Amino acid sequence: MNFHRIALAVETFSAILHELEMSILGLSVDEIILSLLGGATPENARNFLLRWSEHRTSSWADAARDAKVRAASKGHLPQIRGQLRYHLGENALATAASESGVGCMPLPTNPKGGFFMVARVGHFALISLKVRAPGALPRKSTTRRLLSQPNEDIDPQSRLFQEEGSSRGATELAYLGCMVSVPCNTDPTVPAELALGVMSAAMDRWLSWISIPRACASLQGIDAGGPTPIRPVGELIPDKAFPKLRVPNTDDQADRKK
Repeated sequence: MNFHRIALAVETFSAILHELEMSILGLSVDEIILSLLGGATPENARNFLLRWSEHRTSSWADAARDAKVRAASKGHLPQIRGQLRYHLGENALATAASESGVGCMPLPTNPKGGFFMVARVGHFALISLKVRAPGALPRKSTTRRLLSQPNEDIDPQSRLFQEEGSSRGATELAYLGCMVSVPCNTDPTVPAELALGVMSAAMDRWLSWISIPRACASLQGIDAGGPTPIRPVGELIPDKAFPKLRVPNTDDQADRKK
């Protein structure tokens, strides 16, 4: 599947070893993911998920309504509706990030011709996508093929006064997360499910699939003083277990590393 390389550096990791280390630490994959997502400000992460859920649900209704106006015939409806869901989904991600005080940026594909929005929440870079059914992998599409290309534009400059490459400075690796929407077979105006998904390092299966209500409830518990296992776990497992996306450093991210 071309989605495997989505402008990322990924590492292979044994599923058996991964599950063994998880059991030794006494933490589930979902617990680690939510702790990494919350980071130092779980309240911001929770607000982002709530706002994204609201905007994504309303965008689904907007797509269904606008498709009826734009489609030349009933046969054109599914295609127009799907295109609108994609573009409105990108806008929903950006709007939710802006309203909840987290970073969001458009990243260009390479070769040129496309952009996709990336929200930076905690230790995750989140993108928006659709799948046909809960737990299904993204299907191949032009967008997926574009995203699968290495994004050289955001590689760090290797020497002083280098002319080629990006002018945006150093980059860092963030864990790749997916804000997933699942269509409803009986009602085109609402999504059947909204979830936070994280793929395995090989990007051939979902390592975690967390419904948005459950994710929000867990983040609320962490914010209220619940367990936050991010520090000891963050250095042991996620670098090997989760796929990563290169994103430009922001000033505050650079300051935290000093």
